[in-house]
Amino acid sequence: MKRIILGIVLLASYSMFAKSANDNFEMQTLKIDKKEIHYYLLKSQSNSSKELLVLIQGSDCKSVVNNQNMIKNFRAVLPNSDVLLVEKTGLNAQIGQNGEEVSEDECPVEYMRNDSYFERVDNYIAVLNQLKPQYQYIILLGGSEGAIITNIIASKVNFIDAAISLNGGGQFFINDVFYSIKKSVPPEEVDGAIEGFNQFANAVLHEHLEDNQFPSGHGQNWWYEALTIDNKKLLQGVHKPHLVIQTLADTNVDVEGAKKMMDEVKNPNITYKTYSTLDHYFQNSQGNNQSSSVIKDIQDWYAGINKQK
Repeated sequence: MKRIILGIVLLASYSMFAKSANDNFEMQTLKIDKKEIHYYLLKSQSNSSKELLVLIQGSDCKSVVNNQNMIKNFRAVLPNSDVLLVEKTGLNAQIGQNGEEVSEDECPVEYMRNDSYFERVDNYIAVLNQLKPQYQYIILLGGSEGAIITNIIASKVNFIDAAISLNGGGQFFINDVFYSIKKSVPPEEVDGAIEGFNQFANAVLHEHLEDNQFPSGHGQNWWYEALTIDNKKLLQGVHKPHLVIQTLADTNVDVEGAKKMMDEVKNPNITYKTYSTLDHYFQNSQGNNQSSSVIKDIQDWYAGINKQK
């Protein structure tokens, strides 16, 4: 489970241009043994930035370059930085071109079968090891599943300078699922839904999912990792300044569990900030996107830690 391969031998790398939702995205490929990792490096207008902002998307079946809400909103955190996007294995710029998550029927089987938190972490670390000589500062920012990926990387490597995780929920994913069930399922159906998920989780933990089974668009590896990752332990191990943000009107993850977890985390590198009226997507009760205020707070936090250097 805790397999993070740091001693990767880089055999070769090459680059190419890929048409995507934004023609300014330069797709590059890193080859490690027989594996290819695709990533996109967005250069700042000055083309000489010493800051690299790493944007890490969530669990949706959609190319990272088609995640325009993430790119448009959160690139503004460091507007003069270069931006790194790493593609999930099995996806390409054709997946989710309209900006929407692809349905399970249309999602590539290669992606669903191989999708993995730790494989994503390995890919980010491999690319960052390749790029880090070019940058003075490396900052991670991830939301939802991307928040957990951020936490794993930040607990494993020392060469990043700061990290921000958004709406990652509580200590264990199963509690996020239970919380979401309680918030979205009719009261008379809650007990049955929770029991059903418990049975499913037990099957996953005993590796009973078949290769052609992809519940909610994910295979055995993803589900096993999701159910066994300890988010609290990750945050305890973070080495550099780390901002954890949780919106309290979020029904996708366990906000009560998140508060309990953060009360128990004893790490001076961690700053915890909440937003009482915003949902998982940073919208208020009227459906208005409030990410600009969140971004301003992130910028203030980052400016503050820079003053302490």
